[in-house]
This record gives sequence, structure tokens and C-alpha cells, in this order.
Amino acid sequence: MKAFNNSNKSSTTSTSPKAKSACSYCGDTEHQVTKCPNAVTDWAYFRRFEIPCMDTANWTNNPKPPAQGQRWNAQDRVARWFKDPSGWSKWYSECEKAVGKIEAYKLREAKKANVPKAKRAKSCGFCGGVGHNRRDCAEMTALNDRLIKANAHWRQRLYDYFVKELGLGNGALVKVSKNGGWQQPTTEHVAIITSINWDELNMFCYTEGDKRRWSSSVHDHLRAPMQIKAVVDGKETEIQWAQQKGNNNPVRMVCDTHGRPLVDNWSHNWNSATFTAVMSPTKMPLSEEWLTQGQQECVQFITKKYSLAKLTDWKAIEILENYEKRYNLK
Repeated sequence: MKAFNNSNKSSTTSTSPKAKSACSYCGDTEHQVTKCPNAVTDWAYFRRFEIPCMDTANWTNNPKPPAQGQRWNAQDRVARWFKDPSGWSKWYSECEKAVGKIEAYKLREAKKANVPKAKRAKSCGFCGGVGHNRRDCAEMTALNDRLIKANAHWRQRLYDYFVKELGLGNGALVKVSKNGGWQQPTTEHVAIITSINWDELNMFCYTEGDKRRWSSSVHDHLRAPMQIKAVVDGKETEIQWAQQKGNNNPVRMVCDTHGRPLVDNWSHNWNSATFTAVMSPTKMPLSEEWLTQGQQECVQFITKKYSLAKLTDWKAIEILENYEKRYNLK
């Protein structure tokens, strides 16, 4: 599912350091504006009609260097702005605003201290029931088991067709066609497959696109598009299946060995090629271990992130129920 796959990609590819939050008044990363000692001190000067930076001990004369990831809001830069005579009126208004936030924070904390905390009944973020949470939600556990079972069944069908029957995998030679452009003929090419995103594939590769209208389609977060990359004429591109007519929409459908729908979601680009036939199967077929790898983690991520109501609204439950009925999995 895209939501799960994208979460893994973002966690492994992000290299930029995350900036620490800083005080909106003085830029210090050690506190927030509601607890800023500099604002309180500066306001005392302003109330005496004095400019705070005239005191050599004032923070603007001894600013801290930027913390990791800090740029425009670093304390040394804020100090320069405030010390410039043209910015004194701005400094006054910012200080007044900060002190107002400090006083409001103190009032909120005083009210909290005087009001006894009411015990809130434990509720489940998945099913909405009271008296339990996601960790011990029987409905969520049951749905996880159903999704894992249905997905294992779908993966077996995908493996039987793509790996066993077609022999697709890295190094396989396939015949493809490419659109030559406006009013140009379609041309045939030989391509060598370089990668298939096996680990990202699950039963939501097929989302009944041949039957559903746009208004009832599966949410994009739940889709699992199949991506087959290959080198065609020295350039890497993506391969998809030929377009067919569906009941409501034209789809690029792949059916299994028994003619039952298997994949209708594809990763593609403007220059994608269309699969025609296998010329030479891969010498490195996908291991059968793939059939059971990583599915529990993917399913649990989805049910922890989204509620039952959200999954229902996004048509995930409907897709699962249709699959179970079609293949008698209940």
C-alpha cells in the first residue's frame, strides 16, 4: 500500500537534520515563548522607557550561535534585527506580544491546577468502542488476520502467474511495444527487465477499476501499483499491460492462469512501454519465501494509522469482502 511503502521510503531516504523548535521571541532553542526569561527582562526595560540592548548584559549583546538546522530564526540574527534602531518599534511590539503569551500561559496553568482531572473512559481509535484501545481491540485483530490471509492468497496467485508461468524477473527478455507519438506507428522492441517492486505488492494491486466509477474508487493511499522497470533501446523505462475495456473504465488488466483479475494498478510514465510477450525467462526467479514476507508489518501499519471508519470509507473493507467472497476465504 502506498501509505506503508512511502513511510518506509521517507524514513530511509531523509538525510537533512531536523531543526529544533525555538522561542518565537528570542530564537533560543532551550525554551518556548511561554517561558521566555528574555521577554520578561526586556519588557521591564521598555516599561521604564529604556532600550534593553543599552545594558551590556542583555541577551542581544551576547546571543547564542545558531542551533543545528536553524536559519532565519537563529538568536544571533534576531538580536541584530532588534538592536538596529530602525527595528526598535518592532522589538517593542514583539516583546509586548511575548509577555502577553506568558501571562496567558500562567493563567491556563493556574486554572489547570485548580480543576481536578476527570477520568476519561478508555476508547479505541480503531473501532470507536469504549473500554479498550487498539492494543486489545478484537475487531482490529480479526481484520488484520483476514487481510493477511487474503493477501497471502493473492500473492500465491501473482507468484504462480508472473514467476512460474511468465518467468518475469530481473534479466528476463521481453517483447514490448511503444507509441511512436502523434500520428506515428507503434514500434516493437526487445527489453531487458531490471527490477520489479515485489516487496511493495499486495492484494490492493487490484482495486476493481474495471467495475468502479471514480466516485467509488479505492483511495490512493491504499493502492499498491506494480512497477516493472526495463531497459529499452538503452534507456530505462516502465512497462505496463495493454489497455482493455472495463464495465465503466478502460483498464490495464492482468488476469491469472484461470482468467481471474489480478493486477490493475500500474506505476507508469509518459514514455512507458506495453508488454507483449516473454522471449526469455529470468535466470533468477523470485524465491517462494516472498509469499509470506513482510505482510504482517504492512497490515498492522495500516490498521494502526487508519480507523475502521476510514478504511470503510476508502473502500478497503469492501475490496476485502469481495475478495473473500470470490475465493471463498471465510
